[in-house]
Amino acid sequence: MAKKKQRITEEEIKEEILKLSPKEIEFNTKYIIYFEDFGQDFLEWHIDKRGYILDSRPLQRWIWAGRFTIPETAKVGEKLAIWTGEESYVNYPIKRIEILSEELEVKQEAMQSEARHSSQA
Repeated sequence: MAKKKQRITEEEIKEEILKLSPKEIEFNTKYIIYFEDFGQDFLEWHIDKRGYILDSRPLQRWIWAGRFTIPETAKVGEKLAIWTGEESYVNYPIKRIEILSEELEVKQEAMQSEARHSSQA
């Protein structure tokens, strides 16, 4: 009998993301969104390819990690939509969006695949 997939809660996602080391965050970051500086505690968010916030810099990682956004819809000068149980928006406009290269993503996927195969051996 096939195992029924359990749904992962937002809290479990946040807990897993908060366990990531700085190298793992760097490895999994697909987008970096920079915000205009209005004196807030965060100026950039590192987001994975699924849309989960991995890091908030310089502060507030514990608040934002694990929240969900759709970075492909983000536009410079506009406020970023995030999911907090319902759609809401970050109070600060986007200053710049950095999309890490597709070449880097291909290398990362190859490294992950290689690591899976070597751990299975």
